Order: sequence, then structure tokens, then C-alpha cells
Amino acid sequence: MNRDLNLVKYLSQKIFQGFSTSPHHIRADIISGLSVTALVLPQTMAFALIAGLEPIYGLYTAIVAMVSGAIFGVSSYLIVGPTNVMALALANILSGVGQENYLQAVLLFTFMVGVFQLLLSIFKLGELVNYISRSVANGLTTGVALLIISGQLGNFFGFTHPSGANIILELYYFLINLNQTNWYALIISLVCLITILGLKKKYPRLPQYLLGMLVCIFLVYLLGWQENLEVAGAFPPGLPGFNPFRFDTGFISNYWSAALSTAMLGFIYTLSTIKALEVHTGQELDFNRVFLSQGLINMTCSFFSSFVSAGSLTKSFANLQAGAKSRLSQLISGLSIIPVLLFFRPLGAYIPIPALGSLVIVVAAGMFDFKELKDSFQNRFDGLIFSATFLTTILSPRLDYAIYFGVVVSLLLVLKNTSSINYSHFDYQQQDSEFFRRDIDDVKEDDYIVINLAGNINFNAATSLKHRLGESYRPNQKFIIRMRNVENIDLTSLKEIEKFIDRVQEHDGAVLFCGLDHNTFKLFQRYGIDKKIGRSNIFLSDDHIFSATKSAIDKASEITLPYKIEEEENEEQQK
Repeated sequence: MNRDLNLVKYLSQKIFQGFSTSPHHIRADIISGLSVTALVLPQTMAFALIAGLEPIYGLYTAIVAMVSGAIFGVSSYLIVGPTNVMALALANILSGVGQENYLQAVLLFTFMVGVFQLLLSIFKLGELVNYISRSVANGLTTGVALLIISGQLGNFFGFTHPSGANIILELYYFLINLNQTNWYALIISLVCLITILGLKKKYPRLPQYLLGMLVCIFLVYLLGWQENLEVAGAFPPGLPGFNPFRFDTGFISNYWSAALSTAMLGFIYTLSTIKALEVHTGQELDFNRVFLSQGLINMTCSFFSSFVSAGSLTKSFANLQAGAKSRLSQLISGLSIIPVLLFFRPLGAYIPIPALGSLVIVVAAGMFDFKELKDSFQNRFDGLIFSATFLTTILSPRLDYAIYFGVVVSLLLVLKNTSSINYSHFDYQQQDSEFFRRDIDDVKEDDYIVINLAGNINFNAATSLKHRLGESYRPNQKFIIRMRNVENIDLTSLKEIEKFIDRVQEHDGAVLFCGLDHNTFKLFQRYGIDKKIGRSNIFLSDDHIFSATKSAIDKASEITLPYKIEEEENEEQQK
């Protein structure tokens, strides 16, 4: 008996250790949880639509994923649930399954994804997604956004048309059936679109998606249009209950490869969300533990009428901005959906599918990151990878083919380039005019720290670069980064250097670069790094090996901390 009690106590401590106990933090978690719910309600129903399911399954998935995410998760801010990318992957891969068996196929497939995520994390293979190029992820995201938009045009205009094997056929079937447009549906779609975009522009702090849907629901009810366009239908009674699926060995043998690729896709997007949060919170997580929790969440979802989930960037940032302090906010958000299912069941009879389609299009359009697109084409190498992944995504008959293509390209590049980085510290002896290699402990108290980079610095070395820069970092310090022997540097690694610059400047320090060749300097100009640190703090290489480094050291010796770029630029202009 005592052993059972001790086990229960231990499990309770493990489960609830991520929940804040401070009254102030609990209040903040409740507020942030309710704020996220306002975003979750319309979005998850729309994502269920993308997945080829009735909207109610989006609400089921949100409840199960967020409650289990609060229990199994490790991040204080990450919100797990249905996402547009995972929903599209599901619908795309299972497009050949008949409607009568579709739900069972979705549940079994979700379980398979969870099992693969569990296995990948147990064998510590989840960190392989660290080596997937940023350009591959950008190409995949942009392609998926176009696929989502093209797939919802029929709902937006209120008619159904055959699905195409790729985006070209999808658009062809849409255009030849455009004469079937349902004008009631189109009006509601436009009202939803205009309401959301108008609120985003004028009142960005309001829950635009929820208000856009409520306006459309009210219009359908007031005008009695529920008979003139497709609606979600009244929600079935009850909550998502235990719904075991049938293990179909034939299905498993046919779809195991697709489940593996979807598991990796979930990792990619969860990882990108965690990395984006890390910049704002400073909370660093063990990726394998995160992926382990993702596997447990998806396996749990599969038994409770829910489909595959992943970390959501929009909902996670909404959670952070609303003031979340712990995983309690995710639990509050998941539980807050329950009253909707219990007390507002008839509301589903007035939820217009065209409005959900319009909402999906707005969310998908938000996936286009034009700065990332521009950055990807500043470098011919990154541009080629982006273009190949993007075209494979929109033209291949199944999304998992594009995922594998991106993974294979990234792994080939990893094999070509080592993930280790040639990184060292220099000490300059003024009296002898000589440089010596030193450990960071030997130079950390110096007036400036010289970091020497060499070799190929590509995306596979970005994690190593980040850690080495973190080891070198000191607040209120001057850093000289020497790049004379750098052969190539890509976007992912430049982003890590840019983060280091931001960190130094936030703590009143200064960063100078020396030994840059003209190609690297042009890259700095394209990405705006020259403006960030000041053009006068960049010293190009010449025929004399250490002359640029000595010039940078002379400049660093003149700099007085705290250092402000704006003040120096004003002085330069006055001169």
C-alpha cells in the first residue's frame, strides 16, 4: 500500500513540477490560458477541415493535445495542438483512404507517428533535425502554405471539386468549376476575411479569428442562411472519450514510411517553435525530452478521437505575449474548451464552413516570411536548396516525398561538410607584435577578446558555433571576430553570429570584424550586419596576413564602453 502511495506521490510531483504555485503566476497563467483559447477555438476547427475531418475533431484534438502537453511537456511556453502543416500532411498522405474508413486511418496513423517520435527520441535521433538546413525548412513551409491556400479555395467559394495530385491540377479543377460558386458562401467568406484583416490592422490585441467567426455565425443565424451554405452541424454530445482504433497490419505496412516522415516533420516545426521562443525567453531545452513528450502526446491523441499534433508557433507566441509563467497556462487553455462542447452544442449548426476556409487562408498566408525568402536568395547555395525543396513540395503527389527530399539533401550536405568548427582565441603581444593561441580563460579579463574563425561554416556547424560563442561571451566586453580563413558561411550560421552581436550590444559591448574578403563583406551588407555593428568596425583583408586584425585591435583599444553605434555614426557624420 505504501509503495503504491509513494508511486502516486512521485508521479504527481513529476507531472505537476512544471506548474507554477505562486498566486501571482497562477493568475497570469489563467489569463494567458484563456487568451490562447480565443485563438484555439476557431483555428483548430479550421485545421480539422484541412485534415479532412469534421470541425469537432479539431476541438477534441486541442483538448487532448494541450492537456497531455501540460502533463508530458517540458517547456513553460510551448503550446501543442493541431497545426496547419501537420493537418495538410495528414490529409495529403491519407487522400487515398475511403471516407468510411478515414477516421480509423487517421487515429492509427497518429498512433504510428507518436511511436516513431518516441523511438527517435529514445535512440537520441531526434536531434538529427538540428542538421536540416534552414533553407529546406523555408522551402517546405512556403510550399505547404501554397498547398493549404489552394486546397481551401473550394470552401471559400462554396463548391466542391476533384482533388489534384499536385497544386497545378488542384488549381485547374478549381478554375474549371468556378461557375459553381455559391454566392452565399462567398459573401460569408469575404466578411470573415475582411473582419479578420481589419481587426489585425486596427485592433491587433483583440482575438481577430474568434471575432471574425462570431460575426459570420451571427450573420448566418440572423439571415437564416444555414440552409444555403455548408455548416459544421451541431456538435455531438459529450467530450472526447476513449476510442480505440483497429490495428490494421496492411495499413501499417503501406504507411509506415509516411508516418516516419510526418514524425520528422512534427519535430522540425516543434524545434523551430522552440528556437523562436528561446530567443525571447532564454529557456533552453533538451530536444530529446521535447520529442519524447511529442511522441507521448500523439499516442495519447490517437486513443481519444484526435489527430496528429505538434508545437504551434502562433499559439505559443500568443501564450508568451499574454504573460504565461508555466505549463499551467496550457492546461487552462485545453480545459477551457470543454464548456463550449457541453453548453454550446447547437452553435455548430450556424458555423459556416466557408468562413473556416477563409480563416485557414489567412493563417496560411501568414506562413509566408518574406524576410526569410529574401535571405534565402542572398546566397546562391541557399537559394538552390530552397527552390528545389519548394518545387518538390508543391509538385510531388504526396507531402512525405518532399519531406524526405529535404532530409536527404540536408544529410548529404552534412556528409560533405563536417559539423565541427575551427574556432580559437588569439592573444596579441603588442611589444613583440605577435599573436598566440590562447584558451578563453587566459584572455577573458583582457581589454578585448579576439575570436578566430576558419574553414566552411555551414548550417551543420551552427549549433557548435552557438555554443562556442556562448563560451566566449562576457558582458560589457569588446569582441574582435577574425574571418580571414573562412571559406564559406551560410544563412543559418550568420543568424547565430547575429544573435551573438545582439547579445553583446544589449549588454553595452561592441563587436568588430576583421579579415573579411569581398564576398563575405557583400554577404554582411545583404543581411544588414554592417549597419548593425557600424561600417567603421569592419576591416577587410589585404595582402598582409594580420594587418586587418591589428587595425581592429587599434580601433577596439579606442572604444569606450558602454558602446553605442548611433553615437559613433553621428561623430563620423560630423567629421
